[in-house]
Amino acid sequence: MTKRGWFWVALGIGMLGCRTPQSAAVDPTSVVTLAPFQVLDAWVDGDSLKSVVQHSGGCDVHMFSLHTTSPLLKSLPPKQPVAWEHRSDDPCRAMVVDTISTSVAHLRGTPRGVTILLLDQWEPELFYTYP
Repeated sequence: MTKRGWFWVALGIGMLGCRTPQSAAVDPTSVVTLAPFQVLDAWVDGDSLKSVVQHSGGCDVHMFSLHTTSPLLKSLPPKQPVAWEHRSDDPCRAMVVDTISTSVAHLRGTPRGVTILLLDQWEPELFYTYP
């Protein structure tokens, strides 16, 4: 077989391997997207960051997760910029107020002491103190 023949055989086999079966197709209605929200209050309680948030919805699941938005800032005490991420495809329009919480123990900038959390959408600095 010529080089060109092998090329077409390899391409055909590769295309067969990349084909998605119909039963495994992604349902576009199940894709959860970023959704707007507002932080109404925020505080640190032990090793947890807690926030009161407001968003529209009321009919479906809302998922919040905390992410760092940049590396730890080298200051004394160190500062860690963070932001809540809100994912939902809730079509309802009721105004919902929730209290959300997550551990921030992994964000300790020093072995012991203080790390300041700079929460997006929240102006006051949040002092995370630990032994």
